[in-house]
Amino acid sequence: MLRETEVNRDRPAARTLRAVLCFTAISSAGPGACAAPATGDQAALELGRKVLAVSQALQTPGEANAMQAVTDLGHDQRYYVMVRGWLACQLEGDRSILAAAGEQTPQEVRDRISFLEKAIRAIDLE
Repeated sequence: MLRETEVNRDRPAARTLRAVLCFTAISSAGPGACAAPATGDQAALELGRKVLAVSQALQTPGEANAMQAVTDLGHDQRYYVMVRGWLACQLEGDRSILAAAGEQTPQEVRDRISFLEKAIRAIDLE
């Protein structure tokens, strides 16, 4: 019988998710909470930084480097599906807010909808 680690070993998405979750836990512990990362962990840390940059871009879509953060990760074929799904899910939620609130929709949500539509087009065109 296969153990969970044997099953997930050949699944890059499972490894990626674990890496992002580990990075989030480490980064919330604060600087200096752990020793320098091993060479194999460096890619996971870089991915975590990119994911956090995309998260920040979605919170503040008006920032100058917001689109660049999304396209940097979205153009990487290993993470395209993850980023595209994330953006599509956020866009669906924001459109739901727009439909429910109508004219009372906050400008922040309207701006994010516009940003998400542009970001999805940008990563789809690559």
